[in-house]
Formats: sequence, C-alpha cells, structure tokens
Amino acid sequence: MQKILLALVASLVVLGAHAQIGKAASEATDSVQHKIDEKRADSAAKKSGPIGKAVNNVKSGYHKNRAKSSASKAKQSLKNAG
Repeated sequence: MQKILLALVASLVVLGAHAQIGKAASEATDSVQHKIDEKRADSAAKKSGPIGKAVNNVKSGYHKNRAKSSASKAKQSLKNAG
C-alpha cells in the first residue's frame, strides 16, 4: 500500500512539474512575441509622422512592459517546477 501511495505522489509531482514547465514555455513565447511587436512598433515610429510616431511609441512601450512581465512569469514558473 505504501509503495502505491509513494508512486502516486511521485507521479503527481512529475505532472505538476511538467505543467509548470509548459507554462514557462508559453510565457517565454509570449515574451518573444511582445519583443517582436515592440521592434515593429519602433520601426513604424521611425517611418511615421508626428501622430503615428506617438502612437507607435505607446505601442512599443506597451509591448516592452508585457515582454518583461512575461519573462518574469516564465522565470517564476521554472522556479516553481524545481
């Protein structure tokens, strides 16, 4: 009975770690996508007039903040998996 219980607990721990690693990968993907969008907004701002420049700078700032947030969430998920 103890061996079965121990095996069950071990499998639950592995599944929990696997879920945290999957979450970390998802957050890392989001972070990279936001970085790409940030660079696109920066590029568009350089090509735009004054209003477009302001709009694209706001977009760039938003994506920069979201990228940082997603990266920190990914790091925390990896810590939780360990």
